[in-house]
Amino acid sequence: MSDQLELVVLHRSGCDSPTKMERYTFDFVVNGQSLLAVTGASNFDLSGCLSVPQREPELALRLNDEFAQRLTSVPVGGSHRVALYVCPECGDFECGAITALVSRSDGFVHWSDFAYENGDDSEIKLSTVGPFAFDWISYVAEIERACAG
Repeated sequence: MSDQLELVVLHRSGCDSPTKMERYTFDFVVNGQSLLAVTGASNFDLSGCLSVPQREPELALRLNDEFAQRLTSVPVGGSHRVALYVCPECGDFECGAITALVSRSDGFVHWSDFAYENGDDSEIKLSTVGPFAFDWISYVAEIERACAG
């Protein structure tokens, strides 16, 4: 049996003091649980890597293809790290990111080895999160649905 992935709109309120950009991104919800909450990404003020096209059309146009490609361009037998939650202001990895190792086998994509990384310090492993295995066809369809708007 596979895990279930749903992308749910995630809203970050903006304010003027200190300046904080309002963002509409997606939270990755696995088996009904928010990975934003489970990974502690909200403690680092991170937002989802994919923008909501209806609310942030310019950002979605500029960034969603790149991030969706990272999530789905895993060859069978291959793997790479993907940032799921990033800095809401600039998306720069150096500001901090929650990452996962994304790998693929016949019919499934796997998320494992979750970590907080910022490019300066040693990564902090999130050993209580995952691993997850998603049906490949449902997984790709959910990412495409979210990015299509």
